[in-house]
Amino acid sequence: MEPLTPRIEKLREAVLNAPPFDGAYVGQRLLPALRALERNAGAPLPVLRSRMLAAVISESAAVIRPGELIAGYNYSRADEAVEFETNLRRRTPKSRQRLAAYLEQGCLTVQDKEYILDALDRSEGFYPPEPDLPEAAQAYQNASLGGVVWSPGVSENHTVLGYEKVLRLGFAGLVKKIDAEAAATPAADTEKHTFLACLREVAKSACGLGRRYAQKARELLASCTDEQQRRDLEIIIKVTARVPERPARTFREAVQALWFAHIINTWEDGINANSIGRVDQILYPYYRKDIAAGRITKAEAFELICCLWLKLYRDYDVQQAMVGGLDAAGKDAANDLSYMALDVTEALGFVRCLSVRLHRGSPDALVRRALEVVGRGKGIPFFFNDEVLIPALASNGIAPRDAHDYAAIGCVEITIPGKANPHAVSNRVNLLKCLELALNDGVSMTSGDRLGPATGRAEDFTCIADVVAAYETQTAYFIRLACGESNRLETRYGRLLPMAYKSLLTEGCLRSGRDFNAGGAKYNYHESMPMGIPNVADSLAALDQLVFQEKRYTLAETLNILRGNFADESVRREFLHAAPKFGNDDDRADNWAAYAMAHYCRELRGVKGVSGLGFFAQPFTFLWLIEAGSMTAATPDGRRDGENLAYSVSPMQGRDTGGMTAVLNSIAKLPARMAAGSTSAIIEADPALFEPGRLVHMVTLMKTAVQKGVGQLQFNVVSAETLKKAQERPDEYANLAVRVSGFSQRFCLLDKKLQDHIIARTKHEKM
Repeated sequence: MEPLTPRIEKLREAVLNAPPFDGAYVGQRLLPALRALERNAGAPLPVLRSRMLAAVISESAAVIRPGELIAGYNYSRADEAVEFETNLRRRTPKSRQRLAAYLEQGCLTVQDKEYILDALDRSEGFYPPEPDLPEAAQAYQNASLGGVVWSPGVSENHTVLGYEKVLRLGFAGLVKKIDAEAAATPAADTEKHTFLACLREVAKSACGLGRRYAQKARELLASCTDEQQRRDLEIIIKVTARVPERPARTFREAVQALWFAHIINTWEDGINANSIGRVDQILYPYYRKDIAAGRITKAEAFELICCLWLKLYRDYDVQQAMVGGLDAAGKDAANDLSYMALDVTEALGFVRCLSVRLHRGSPDALVRRALEVVGRGKGIPFFFNDEVLIPALASNGIAPRDAHDYAAIGCVEITIPGKANPHAVSNRVNLLKCLELALNDGVSMTSGDRLGPATGRAEDFTCIADVVAAYETQTAYFIRLACGESNRLETRYGRLLPMAYKSLLTEGCLRSGRDFNAGGAKYNYHESMPMGIPNVADSLAALDQLVFQEKRYTLAETLNILRGNFADESVRREFLHAAPKFGNDDDRADNWAAYAMAHYCRELRGVKGVSGLGFFAQPFTFLWLIEAGSMTAATPDGRRDGENLAYSVSPMQGRDTGGMTAVLNSIAKLPARMAAGSTSAIIEADPALFEPGRLVHMVTLMKTAVQKGVGQLQFNVVSAETLKKAQERPDEYANLAVRVSGFSQRFCLLDKKLQDHIIARTKHEKM
């Protein structure tokens, strides 16, 4: 691993110690976007939004900091800055005051600040009238308020675009492709011509982005007296004078073009989970040629990747980058940049969202290197299994060649870079609440409201099959409610959120003449999250054993126990400990988990989408395991009213007592090949397992997990004792990072509920 250069050490300190709001960036998206909004008031929405983005690209200030080798920026590091810069609607008095305080931290003139506040007060008059769209179904609204379903229908800031097109063609080349499509389009097709004109305006403005930075660098060079800074500026001038307008020829140009392409994406709709994709595959052709020609050294390339990582850094970072995996021909695609990305991540020592694709033939050296970095304790990188996800995608309608090029967005959401609108985390269904309703004839035990269909009095059920039948009816009903709302929102977003830039860099949109959000992508689908699978498994296992097999309790007695929230602790402990639990390689619980997941996937396949491929299962809870649990009554797994659900497909915290191998064996029994949106599992591991002498066993464990079909894995490498100390003395552990829920974060920044949840998860000391 290359050491950090003095330049990178200095840039790293500047990034980590940067204020929440950088004065040079304040208002730099907001001001040009608002001016364009007012200039084009009343224009059709696609035209309005494309001109706003084009104005941001063309008019935001060019800022180059000393020591930088990559030019350009998107937003200040505080997430709040993104909301300030992207929300172009009228503010409430309180939020207006907050915005005014934000603007005071920037470099804008008094007149510009006054203009922004005044224009926002008038902004509603700039937009065309909204189309008359139906509201959410009442049944859905009731179910959402009752804690069963949520359907945000996400269509914003969850993408991996075709950035390689920018590197290969440049924006000038993309303008030519647009012009060619326009020439082949009948003049009578005015809608498509308008769409193409929007794409062209954005692409044309992007052609000038590098030139503006080259000009800024020339201005700085004219008064620069520092010799090193002069050399840096000369390099920036040479690179940005070419990209992103024209194709990248060198590794330096490719890295700069990639960054420019990414920040335009974030300027369109914010940062969050707008991700990079397979960074080693995108950049490797340029690296290989430069190394062979002697144009760059490995140390220089390492420094450039460090600069890219520093540009991407945020306190909450889910701008996913991915390395490794198979190529389109089914061969291992790991290369020098795969290892370099891991080296850079370790050397910089902060949370940078990175994952590794593995398969049966992944080099042991790559697996070991990735695990070495994981062992440093920040939960990075995490792992995806090609042996599972490629077949899952192919069986759900993705062409095998495209499936081989999958990438993760944000936490674990799966897309096909530059070819898909995945509507990641489009909806989620609380399966444990579905079981609660199955045991109470469709009526919530927490509110007394009827939320689901009547499935009969549980007191009349005579066997576990009766419980399962009621559960399946409830689950199928709520899946259709959740997906129906996702479909409604897709139609809404297609009319209210046109995305010219995403359309430009997503295959299918140009040819079809349809926007990214209006079904234009080659692959259009939604990802639906079943929550609580391990809890459902533990609950059904407890009912099967304690009620129907051993007959320790009748079902009527069990229901009274649940409604009383386990008033007798000894009874709760019996349900908790006398029945098998998922995560211990016990088929009595594990088979129920496999059943619950398979049933969800089968039901989901029967639901149609507005366009495209419908819905992909994505067993993932993110942070919503707390919210969903707070709205779910006590359940037969021994969980009390209001307690969290299990994280995704990980065992419920504290219940996996058989060691790490047992956990992985349980997870491997899940039908992950049915879940094209990816599963998600976090394994809590003692740091001793990652010591050099034991790492060879962890490599074997990981490769075995891949072969057995574990779909996705993340590791927390920190002891419970350390976490408790960090909770008590946060200032002493300010840099301690943990794997939270598909992302890593500094432990001190989490609220106590999340901290307690992570502490409670089993810390495995043996394999």
